Amino acid sequence: MAKISQGNALTVPQLQAGYTIEDNGYGVLTCKAVYKCDASTAADAISRSDVFSEDNRLFCHKVSVSYGALDVATITADYIGITGETDWSSPEVGASTSLTTETITTHPRFMTDDALSIAGVGTGTNTAPVYAPAFSITKLQPYTSGIWEGDNGAIFELKNGGKFLGFHSRANSTAAKLYGRTSYLAPTSTFRGVIYTNDSTNVPTFLGMVGKTMKTRSPDSLTALLPSYYGDDFEAADETDQLLISSVSVEDYGTIFKFVYELRFNREGYPLEVYDTTNI
Repeated sequence: MAKISQGNALTVPQLQAGYTIEDNGYGVLTCKAVYKCDASTAADAISRSDVFSEDNRLFCHKVSVSYGALDVATITADYIGITGETDWSSPEVGASTSLTTETITTHPRFMTDDALSIAGVGTGTNTAPVYAPAFSITKLQPYTSGIWEGDNGAIFELKNGGKFLGFHSRANSTAAKLYGRTSYLAPTSTFRGVIYTNDSTNVPTFLGMVGKTMKTRSPDSLTALLPSYYGDDFEAADETDQLLISSVSVEDYGTIFKFVYELRFNREGYPLEVYDTTNI
């Protein structure tokens, strides 16, 4: 028996009731919508990047077509978009802090004039230490001339510091704990974030920032990569940037782009002679 078609020819996809628009809490909208359409036109009826007829903030990024009986096809379209007036979603960030091994000379109290200083400054100052001739040991290979000593058996190559040669005394409880040590465990923090944009020009801009530093939570020419509750000032005591953009990856969702990125925090800061900054 021949098929007899009546009513709507379904040449244009007909949106079915029951779609849901979801906001992930960071300004990213997603929606899965189902349509019915004549099988002869279903394959190209909805395309990637098409706007959702019910909400112009949403754009199609994935389509599937299922062909059923009576030449009627079911189209399932996944949409994604960004809410708000900016080109960006809000950053979704997680942080972790752990201990890492650092050279003892990088400790903030290694060479200071306070009571808890590790090596002290002798009779000098923080910027110009003056040490006494070594008294815990008199010789240290391969040095044939004088060596110099600070607090806790810290031995130096020069009277004003120079190269640190190690801890060589057990004269007190602190010196005994430091004897022979060259490193310490320092806290380090890593931020891992996810953010979306609907402006394709942000893709090369963000990718080009890998290996560069930040002194605020917002690199120039971009958007905030950290929520405000982390603070906005990331400058070390010497005014070097404390954040480094260590990785960025991007996924293409048609008109929306998803970035996954990592920021590394260094309490001492990253030297500007080595790393370019994103905050000019």
